[in-house]
Amino acid sequence: MIVSAWHDGGGGFGLRVQEDNVSLYFRPEWTEVTLHLPGQIRPIRVPLTESFWSSAPELRSPGIRHFFERHGLIPWEKKRPPHFELEPLGRGSFRLHWLEKFEGQFSLPLDL
Repeated sequence: MIVSAWHDGGGGFGLRVQEDNVSLYFRPEWTEVTLHLPGQIRPIRVPLTESFWSSAPELRSPGIRHFFERHGLIPWEKKRPPHFELEPLGRGSFRLHWLEKFEGQFSLPLDL
């Protein structure tokens, strides 16, 4: 699935998942997921907030912010964040893959 980088306008960073993909790839009984980031040996754990299931489908974590910082992705042009592929590995585990960076990508909408 394709996800986009997200930030709250302050210090919060994460990955936005399209609402349609939430019910396809995430289980309501999960309280967190494991995320394998490119170039990192150890995966990070990302909590799933209540709002993830209703109105704000973002995977939010300081580890994601550090990943963005290490790769020079912050800041990005308003409403034009980087996009990635998020591969489900099973049992609440996901691997993030780089996509070719295209200038002028728009933010993913919450629903299609």
